Amino acid sequence: MAQPAYLVFRGCLIDTPALGTLRIRANGALGVDRLSGRIIGVEDDALGASAELVSAWIGQAVSSDQVSTTDLSADQFLMPGLIDTHTHAPQFTFLGLGHDLPLMDWLEKYTFKHESQFKDPELARTFYKTAIARVVRNGVTFAAYYGTIHLESNCILADTIRTAGQRAFVGKVCMDANSPDYYCESTEESIQMTEQFVQAVLDGRSADDNDVLVKPIITPRFVPTCSDQCLRGLGALAQKYRLPVQSHLCENPDEIAFAKSCFPGTPSYSHIYHASGLFDTRTIMAHCVHMSDSDIQLVRQCGVGVSHCPNSNFSLSSGIADVRRFLREGIPVGLGTDVGGGYAPSILDAMRMAAAASRALIASRRDTGAAGADALPLDANELLFLATMGGARVMGMQEHLGSLDQGKLFDALVVDLAVPASPVPSAETTLAVNERLRDSPTDAWKLRAEQFVFLADDRNISRVYVGGNLIHSL
Repeated sequence: MAQPAYLVFRGCLIDTPALGTLRIRANGALGVDRLSGRIIGVEDDALGASAELVSAWIGQAVSSDQVSTTDLSADQFLMPGLIDTHTHAPQFTFLGLGHDLPLMDWLEKYTFKHESQFKDPELARTFYKTAIARVVRNGVTFAAYYGTIHLESNCILADTIRTAGQRAFVGKVCMDANSPDYYCESTEESIQMTEQFVQAVLDGRSADDNDVLVKPIITPRFVPTCSDQCLRGLGALAQKYRLPVQSHLCENPDEIAFAKSCFPGTPSYSHIYHASGLFDTRTIMAHCVHMSDSDIQLVRQCGVGVSHCPNSNFSLSSGIADVRRFLREGIPVGLGTDVGGGYAPSILDAMRMAAAASRALIASRRDTGAAGADALPLDANELLFLATMGGARVMGMQEHLGSLDQGKLFDALVVDLAVPASPVPSAETTLAVNERLRDSPTDAWKLRAEQFVFLADDRNISRVYVGGNLIHSL
């Protein structure tokens, strides 16, 4: 029997179409065309049968057997999928280890050693399936992954993500300098294998095709492990194939000093990437903790997006990124888990860590008398924006993802706050919520959304949809 051509969700719809705007449609309806995977219509008040709504949205009559309806319960809501703008798939092999070390020592002791083991494609076949399933289970519908330097294992990673149904950018890591002998490549190998990987993943399709689920992303590990020739070669590939770029920027003071020593006379760390053609509106730079005014100016001018990875920044003692300044400057900001520098493959955790980081930065400035102590901390609405629409902006997909609007791809979550053993207390036992349920359902849902941000975990992610396809359910 053929599946219905359309999906309709009825109940509470929550999203953040703009920074600081929490949009709640407490009795809404949303329709999806399963063939295109896109949202065909949204109503603030769900009146009429589902087939009637779909007929009105598409402008032609639709029968009830062509529509599958999900009636959300009083404890469920629909929201955009979470977006992880920075994570390392092979580093799930040492998740939760090495957090007593600073960045450069951690790379030497754990990262290079474990990533080098993916020269064995069998490890990639067995390991990546479990890692990707865990990411999806945490409600991440779109992620920017780093792989390793190995062509075959990176192709396996891309295939594994595609099979899981997740949307992703996947990068072959490039490192031809200042790297261990057992985990290094020549400049020619790095550039040639990157192009082979790009061609294999695209498989004849254009990188501009937004219906392509898994795309390659140019991935120099970071400046210290890449020669000038390598960076420029990668910049040329990014331009040739119109590809996004990802790397690390200003994460740690020792890393910054190392990068500048590799390129003496450079005005700033950011200028090294810019000179190589790797700095534009398709670029994602992780961390950006210790940014000079020159760095911030160039990031803003070039339209580069920032992946804020607070768990990793705390865990490796790197520092605290000034997200409020980035937002004030109009720089796109999303959230990243940065596994395994970060120990939690959860954007929910990233939201909470981002909240803690913003408050810690304000407190530090207050205690030291530094400027910026009067800044406002990130609130729940802003955190939800960073995790969804902010992430879509950083990934260059804001016209297609990040909110529940007509025409966008249906990458979404059904959240259930009342699952067994839920970490989120019931509405009845949360007095601030309970007293608003009858008089103002919208106000009650605002509080429930805040509880989701600060209390929920993967147990509350009831269903995960990507492009209209159900890829995970409890």
